[in-house]
Amino acid sequence: MIEEGFAKPSVRRRNTPLRLLIVEDSPEDLALVTLELARAGVLYVHKHVENKRQFEQAFASGSFDAVISDYRFPGWTGMDALVHVRLVDPEVPFLLVTGNLGDEAAVDCIKRGVDDYILKDHLSRLPVALERVIADRALRREHIASQEALHRSEVRNRDLVQHSIYGICRANADGTFIDSNPALQRILNLQPKDRKPAGVQEIFRFPEQFVQLMSSCREFGQLHGAEAEWRRPDGGLLAVRLHLRSLAAPDAPGSVEIIVEDVTELRAMERQLRQSQKFEAIGQLAGGIAHDFNNVIGAILGWAELGIDQHGDNPQVVERFTRIREQADRAATLTRELLAYARRQVLQPRAVDLNAIATGITGFLDKVLPKNIELKLLTTPIEPIKADPSQLEHVLMNLCLHARDMMPSGGLLRIETELAELDDTFCRFYPYVAPGPYAVLSVADTGIGMDSETREQIFEPFFGESAKGAGRGMAMATVYGIVKQHGGFIHVYSEPGQGSLFRAYFPLMEHSAAAAPQGTARPASPLSTTHGSETILLAEDHESIREMARHTLLSLGYRVLAAADGEEALQLCQNETPDMAILDVIMPKMGGPATAATLVKRFAQLPILFTSGYSQENHSVAGVNVAEHYLQKPYSPTALARLVREVLDHKIVSTAA
Repeated sequence: MIEEGFAKPSVRRRNTPLRLLIVEDSPEDLALVTLELARAGVLYVHKHVENKRQFEQAFASGSFDAVISDYRFPGWTGMDALVHVRLVDPEVPFLLVTGNLGDEAAVDCIKRGVDDYILKDHLSRLPVALERVIADRALRREHIASQEALHRSEVRNRDLVQHSIYGICRANADGTFIDSNPALQRILNLQPKDRKPAGVQEIFRFPEQFVQLMSSCREFGQLHGAEAEWRRPDGGLLAVRLHLRSLAAPDAPGSVEIIVEDVTELRAMERQLRQSQKFEAIGQLAGGIAHDFNNVIGAILGWAELGIDQHGDNPQVVERFTRIREQADRAATLTRELLAYARRQVLQPRAVDLNAIATGITGFLDKVLPKNIELKLLTTPIEPIKADPSQLEHVLMNLCLHARDMMPSGGLLRIETELAELDDTFCRFYPYVAPGPYAVLSVADTGIGMDSETREQIFEPFFGESAKGAGRGMAMATVYGIVKQHGGFIHVYSEPGQGSLFRAYFPLMEHSAAAAPQGTARPASPLSTTHGSETILLAEDHESIREMARHTLLSLGYRVLAAADGEEALQLCQNETPDMAILDVIMPKMGGPATAATLVKRFAQLPILFTSGYSQENHSVAGVNVAEHYLQKPYSPTALARLVREVLDHKIVSTAA
């Protein structure tokens, strides 16, 4: 039955029964409590205890969702039970059932931790009070769990920000810093003694960029991937990629969050890559032009020399042919410089002491440098490098002449050699540079210096230099090509009014290669001994060069089998046995190396003389198991005659031996 004056309490239905510990020494009161819970539809199981000992044993051996206790027991009270509950498990709800409790005692019970008290003449409140304290406990647990989760999240986020590789900061609308993480301080290279920037706008190299970025961020709410230049407190510049987001912070209206990515190293690598690709493209173009131009110049030089030989008794004709040869020589020099820039010239590398090159050239520099330029040479013991000494002299001379041109009012020209060990950290900034030991040749001047645009284009053919004097247009481009062809690289450091410094890096030789003995060159044959009567196979696709070479050899008494390509050369040998073959490396239908490979199968130990203007083509003939020789284009009739005679004489000596 429902007691008069009280509505039936609303009790939340649950799937699992509540575990209750009921402390009551009166069977009648126990019956009333259980009856009221049953009437309210509370799903529960309970354990009944009557005294302190039973209570402590039950509470220690079981787990309960709530404790319902009477107020007074013989020699013991419900408040004593409360103290024990709070010591063992403070989260267990405790309800006190009492017959009569004054206001002061009720307040004291609540203060001491009783979750609720129910008068025995109002037991109908018990189910509602029980549900409320159970719900309160669930809320407390949820709150504690959410607080713990929030704390863990804050710790994770704080750790994420503090250990991020990206700089993160928050700034007010006027740019003043609110806070920042350690990564941002590392990016700015801030030291403890440094004054920290008051605002973000201070570190922008161009403050108007900051204004534009903040305006865009306020307009769109966020901004991603914006790049800018920052200036560190120590004066260094860095490139950064920025991500901005507007914040809705009540205490900081208009504030923004900025995520900073340092892309200085990436941009430096991209510039190096673009520069290398640009030089490579220009080099391919220059090399292709020089190759075709070589054939034309070679024919002009050859026919001019033949004209001089045939008209030696006519001074006027000789003079005209001589002038033609002089101009062709100048054109040949230009093609060699183009080939050097394109890294396609023929090198004669050997173990070279860089200090000896630097020391040997100072005597010549004294003659070309004006008196108002002081020359200073500083050398360091250096292991040998594998290089063509004449090309190294060319590099050093061009660098010194450039330094001279940059000091019109005089100054100091310093040449220095040193060793450098390049590690992976250095090589990350410069693509195509391999780590390891390098010999460094430095040329510095105290002249007018260069701006950034000039520095970036200083090694391009004909950049700026052609206006300063004839023949200087390819000087620095040639330096770049020679250094690259030797497996090295070159850097330039300069500022307007601060002089210039060029540092050329050459890889050191391995000890085994450095110790290898260099063969002695055979003395050149005098012109009087270049005649012969042997049969020579000549294969050259350029008609003028082929005719010039054929005419030269015929005039010296040789029998010549002339062909325009490799296939024609092989056909000419069907019924002939040549004593020597002169083959251009690149020809239509069949090139020189393939022709040579077929010839040596027919004629063992046949000496082969390859001709070309490319060092790369020279390398491509390696592996042809023949007696190989090489003649670089453009060549003169005299050079051809001497080398042919040397090769044939060497064959005779080898056969006799």
